[in-house]
Amino acid sequence: MRAKITVKKLTRRLLKFDYQYRMAAMLLGKLGDVNFELASELHSSQDFKFYTFSWLQGEIRPTRSGLEFDEAYFILSSPDPVFVRSFSEGLLQLPEFRLGSLDFIVTGIEIFPARQFEKRAHFRTLSPIYLKTLRDSENGPVVYDLYPDEGKFYENLHTNLVERFRAFYGKEPEDDHFDVVRRGKFEPKRVSIKGSFRRCSLFDFVVEASPELLKFGYEAGFGEKTAMGFGCGEIAGERGEKERASLTGWML
Repeated sequence: MRAKITVKKLTRRLLKFDYQYRMAAMLLGKLGDVNFELASELHSSQDFKFYTFSWLQGEIRPTRSGLEFDEAYFILSSPDPVFVRSFSEGLLQLPEFRLGSLDFIVTGIEIFPARQFEKRAHFRTLSPIYLKTLRDSENGPVVYDLYPDEGKFYENLHTNLVERFRAFYGKEPEDDHFDVVRRGKFEPKRVSIKGSFRRCSLFDFVVEASPELLKFGYEAGFGEKTAMGFGCGEIAGERGEKERASLTGWML
């Protein structure tokens, strides 16, 4: 299930670039307002978290000091509708929130109809995909962040997706076939999460896989740390599709 959350910035100052961790904390807090048990479980769990959210979208003007905009939206997505509805209910009950020293208010929430998949899909990232591996060094193994120009990136993308699918559904995907082709160049990003920088990437990619695995990646996100705002994607051309005019759900 997916939701589109529209927000208005009430403070006239710029939003700092590295707002993703604050956004993740805000969402967890809103979840706790309506479903304390679920929020506590997510906060304390060291296992996979089965949701993701996009970076802010819309008419946003990057400057040297931060992001300038009046109104924007983000996508919240999970294969478990309880997550999305609970997050959305928390935002509806208390629509005001803060990111750093800036005040915001939720002005609209729309729930998207379920999407069906075939065996091939063209994705566009709405937040960068993060993947890592271990590499040897003189001081022993070190964590190395991967970019999409490395074969290990796609190997880990597949492995991570299958492991999370298995953990969520308690079964193996019907077909483990997974083939990825990157479309065009990738845009490298460097994001600060709790004082630690993560190298990640925005890019378009085409995946051939089982429909259930494609649907899971679409709803739960691709790669690691999806609950921190990594790995949210959309189907290329999705924003212009007619289904946008037939959304169901809440509007403030």
